[in-house]
Amino acid sequence: MPEHKNTMKPSVSMRLSLVGFAAPFAVIGFAGIWTGTPAWVAAGYATVISLIVVPFAYWWVVRPASMRVAEVLYQRDMDVTTRLLNRHGITVKLLEFMALADRYGNRLSVALVGVDRVPGSTSDVSVDIRALQTVAGVLAETIRAPDRIGRYMDDGFLAILPETSMSGACRNAERIRQVVAGTRIDCRRQGDERITVSIGVTVFRRGEDIQRLLQRAGKALERARARGCNRVLSDLAA
Repeated sequence: MPEHKNTMKPSVSMRLSLVGFAAPFAVIGFAGIWTGTPAWVAAGYATVISLIVVPFAYWWVVRPASMRVAEVLYQRDMDVTTRLLNRHGITVKLLEFMALADRYGNRLSVALVGVDRVPGSTSDVSVDIRALQTVAGVLAETIRAPDRIGRYMDDGFLAILPETSMSGACRNAERIRQVVAGTRIDCRRQGDERITVSIGVTVFRRGEDIQRLLQRAGKALERARARGCNRVLSDLAA
């Protein structure tokens, strides 16, 4: 069994709470030395003040600050339009899965999901936005719990499928394609229009970098679109 180092670090709120608890001891300790107050009396005062100050400091200062930090970190990796991981967020996730697959030999597949052109989208930008949001909703509901999905391109998404073979990834991609194909969006003047996606699938090969992996998936996606869109192709397909 490989050994894992404990990399856990105290949170920001824990560090600030410790500082808030220790501060009265330090202040009153110095004051006690300056005024000649006995150490046990100064310690008692410091304890009482800490028990009073720390809860208020946590609820009014530490907790809001830590929540704001968490919100900033969350928004940094989120796509505003689709509410999925953005390019940075999904890339970081893929690198993590690739590292595990490379070290332990786990199976790993990826799929690039490109939203095909929606009729009327050239004259109505909001159609493209609604199409992306609709496909994002379908992906979020269709993928399995261990999978990860994020917006990787202006018109598409990257799906990470851990512990999945090529055949399994193609089956999952086909299920996504079918669900999206059965979904319609309101294009206002044009009425309801059908959305379709083209999907390129590939598997991770131990020792390769992320550029080569995504390049193969991208080429499979290009071939799927060149053959008429609304289809799934792997990088192994002729």
